[in-house]
Amino acid sequence: MSRIFSICTCLIVITSAVAQNPLTDKLVYQVPGMKDVKVRSGVEYRKVNDTSLHFDIYYPKDYSTGKPLPLVMFNNGVGAMNMPEWNVYRDWSKLVAANGMIAITHQARTGGRALEDDEALTDYILAHSSELGIDKSKIAMYTCSANSIAGARMAFKTRPQAFKVLVVYYGVIDSLGELRQNLPMLLVRTGMDMPGGNVAMERFIQEAYAQDIPIETINYPEGVHAFDIFQPGEKSEDIIKRTVKFFLDNLQRPARDPAFLITNRNFVWLMGHGQSDRAIAEFRKMAARCKTDSAYLFRYRQTIREQSINANAYSLLQNQKKQEALATFKLMVEYYPESANAYDGLADAYEALGNKEEAVNNAKKALAMLVTSKDLDPEFKKAIERSAQGKIERLK
Repeated sequence: MSRIFSICTCLIVITSAVAQNPLTDKLVYQVPGMKDVKVRSGVEYRKVNDTSLHFDIYYPKDYSTGKPLPLVMFNNGVGAMNMPEWNVYRDWSKLVAANGMIAITHQARTGGRALEDDEALTDYILAHSSELGIDKSKIAMYTCSANSIAGARMAFKTRPQAFKVLVVYYGVIDSLGELRQNLPMLLVRTGMDMPGGNVAMERFIQEAYAQDIPIETINYPEGVHAFDIFQPGEKSEDIIKRTVKFFLDNLQRPARDPAFLITNRNFVWLMGHGQSDRAIAEFRKMAARCKTDSAYLFRYRQTIREQSINANAYSLLQNQKKQEALATFKLMVEYYPESANAYDGLADAYEALGNKEEAVNNAKKALAMLVTSKDLDPEFKKAIERSAQGKIERLK
């Protein structure tokens, strides 16, 4: 908790330290159509005791009732009752509406209640999507800075069914243990930001790669926190244009298949994070489909190959995930029962676990298979023989 608090504090300090005023300054990228969008202000979405919470909703100038459009929701994760009045959010919303989408900014309470209000707004939007003209199957979230803590929690944990696209600007973002493969993400990192926020984003990006999540990143080395209002220029404008295009491209195309796509990278991640049963089950589903679908086999050929399973198993073994490595070598033997290398790897896993008997038994199986193996490279065959024979002699 203290680490997150310090990061949030850093982000607030850097924002307040900049000479410009985020409440009044304009977005650095403007288009003529922004002045013509339609705005409906002060729509109540929740009442808590004597406090009413409202949102503003922005429509394209040619919007007609009954025509559902994609929505970009601007997350209010820190709790600001005046967020709809911030000029930056007004401009962002107008820009979104000028590009044919709907945008919403909203009030949220402070004191740790912002996430609760964000969730309430999301539920309201889903329940009233028809009357608001929103296509509830095409909702994106924009979140930035310290807002991203609550934004990520909604997108990954509490309201994942609601959001189909996520954009994070210079944010403190946490995967909360597992990411979504059916959530396209764009992350914008600013090099001149405080270290804490960048470290959090870099950690998130690495975890996304480890789980093979659809993610795009923009690194803006000379960019400052809140560059979209504080740093005019071609580079800032280009990033904002690319962000709008990201929304349009991903909200217009069909939603991604919610089924999990197993890869070499996320197989190892799942195995190493206490989800071995899931990893193996997903591998088996993938392997079964490969037998009947040639296009699917082409896509997954590298995942199902013996060499890939072998590399994944040894990666786990080297990282002291011994039981997980054993399970992976067993999977290799299951799918490549004639492989001497598979049994030699299984012997290595048993040796690492201290099971000398099984290590020797599987090493002997590897040697026996080498006798009839005709397609192995001679040098590779000798390497397997040396490995298996060395275990037998060492573990007698």
